[in-house]
Amino acid sequence: MDDIAGSPYQDDAGHRVAAPRALRPSRGKGRRQGRSSTRIRILTAALQLFAAKGYSGTTMRGIAQQAEVDPALVHYFFADKGGLFQAAVSSRIDLSALFDSLTDKEAGAGPESRGEWITRTFLSFWEDESTRPALVAVYRTSLSDEATAKAFHDQIEAAFASCLGRIAPEETQRTPAFTSLVSAHLAGAVMLRYVLAVEPLVSLDFEELVERLARAVEVHFDRLPQE
Repeated sequence: MDDIAGSPYQDDAGHRVAAPRALRPSRGKGRRQGRSSTRIRILTAALQLFAAKGYSGTTMRGIAQQAEVDPALVHYFFADKGGLFQAAVSSRIDLSALFDSLTDKEAGAGPESRGEWITRTFLSFWEDESTRPALVAVYRTSLSDEATAKAFHDQIEAAFASCLGRIAPEETQRTPAFTSLVSAHLAGAVMLRYVLAVEPLVSLDFEELVERLARAVEVHFDRLPQE
């Protein structure tokens, strides 16, 4: 109850009244922030486990233990593991717009730098610690539960194909296999470096990795059939 007796506010007749509602402290904000904080902890824990164990190796109870919450809370926020997987990945990255940040300057890069732009753009999200767990979760899940990861994997491929279409429009239109060849080349590298953690790729300096892979990507430009 508001302390009317000590209130400095008065009505038109000069009687003391409670403070206006807009100036009273909210009693519900703490609970809402608590729910939001718990949900974030669950999503973070889920991403860690999905990235480390894949979809089939992760359980709702295991996620609850990782997040240090009651298992009932996980089910309260997320109906099932599939919904939690989708929410966890989407909380870190929008896969359908993965490469939309590519600038017009980058898209118009000269032929001598296209391989580097493609390679650096593709790998930058894997190198970023904020987006890497979501991508690793999708790729690792695709190894054991392809059906669950398919929609996400398809989004990544479609976004990358759109990116290539901006960087190399003639090549993508002239040679349908061009996008798949470049994607396969880079996807194999990220699988070994970021998902399976195979040495010496894991320890290889990022700039050196980009330089070496860029040369390989350029090969697909050089070997395109002439009109």
